[in-house]
Amino acid sequence: MQPTAFLPPFPKAIEEWWWMQATNQWPELSEDKLLNLIRKELVQQSDRFNKFRNFDANAYGKRDLSILAYSNFYFSRTWSAMTFAMAEAIHLRGWKPPQKGPIRILDLGSGTGASGLSCLHTIRSLGIENHIQLEAVDYSNKSLAFLNKIHLAKKDLWPDTRVNTNRLDLKFPHDQRNRKKYDLILLGYSLNELLSEEPDDDEEECYKHVLYTLPTWLKSNGMAIITEPAQGNICHLLHQKCAELINDHGDLHIHAPYFNGMRCPLSLANSKFFSHEVRKIVPSPTVERINRPLNLEIREVKFGLCMIGYSSPRSIGQDYQVCRIISPLKKRKGTVSFIGMAADTNEYTYEFQRRNLQKEELNDLMNLARGDIIKIDLEANDLSENARVRISGMEKLHPLFMPRIKYS
Repeated sequence: MQPTAFLPPFPKAIEEWWWMQATNQWPELSEDKLLNLIRKELVQQSDRFNKFRNFDANAYGKRDLSILAYSNFYFSRTWSAMTFAMAEAIHLRGWKPPQKGPIRILDLGSGTGASGLSCLHTIRSLGIENHIQLEAVDYSNKSLAFLNKIHLAKKDLWPDTRVNTNRLDLKFPHDQRNRKKYDLILLGYSLNELLSEEPDDDEEECYKHVLYTLPTWLKSNGMAIITEPAQGNICHLLHQKCAELINDHGDLHIHAPYFNGMRCPLSLANSKFFSHEVRKIVPSPTVERINRPLNLEIREVKFGLCMIGYSSPRSIGQDYQVCRIISPLKKRKGTVSFIGMAADTNEYTYEFQRRNLQKEELNDLMNLARGDIIKIDLEANDLSENARVRISGMEKLHPLFMPRIKYS
């Protein structure tokens, strides 16, 4: 099977730029000492996210060490998640740039710009030539300053683009008057930072408040693209609040991660899985060096996804013949199977008999990833009573969205 979209990899020039910022900041340190300094900060950042959920400005985004540690290790992962999300918006969900005039993008909680700059780079890699105006919003002036620097330093990656930055904390209400309208609104791993380890009502209201501002900013053909960490409670909250938003705004629609405007069924059902993607990436040499003693997972990017817009969602099937893969592929002695969320809102187990697969077909099958969307040619008797769909051969399977990063 051929991918439905080849995506640009994380640019080496960006990796090198971030490492240069770190070496220039601490020129007296050897490489080993600098790596250890960054590793120590990354452990604290991991605890801040996973244990304490403390994202105040003094702890996260105000210090050079915090910003440079994040950007040398996590920037490329956040970038890759938005690259995959943008690919889905363009190749499957029907987002198109305006026929005339600039593309206007709002990046809420931009940080140092991983999501926003990834969006610029993806658009340019597809040959879209409109002038692009990116407005980046974050509570950290230091992060915004780095965003401006890297945008100016690497103009060849996003020609004919302009960046404006604005300091703003998403936790606090902001002026709703005189809103600009945007073709794309990005929330890249930023909504979850409004929540502590045990979200209270005020925090969930703040989370909901940010989501409820999106309709006032979106153009009629615009789309809001939200990526979040692949944690069950965070993904469920994202989809629950997005469903509430759609219910309260009848002219607004959910475009992704599922089909035909339907909300995420997994946020309601008692499923062992939850809505997120797992995409393979090749880590940069800098990430490899930092990670050697940490042994963190760096060869996959995992993220939750939601897309919202005013335009009607594209029709993508109506029954169990179209599904989004939501589980890892399971290879047993006689079968290969995965669980898919189908266009009829139900989970099914899709199963191949290994005896029916050639070696190359088996390799193709195992190359499928969580988040891929496929269509399967099936007969009525292929579905058993226990929601198991038996597929006789690989010729029955057709990818609708199967993006892959194209590494040289």
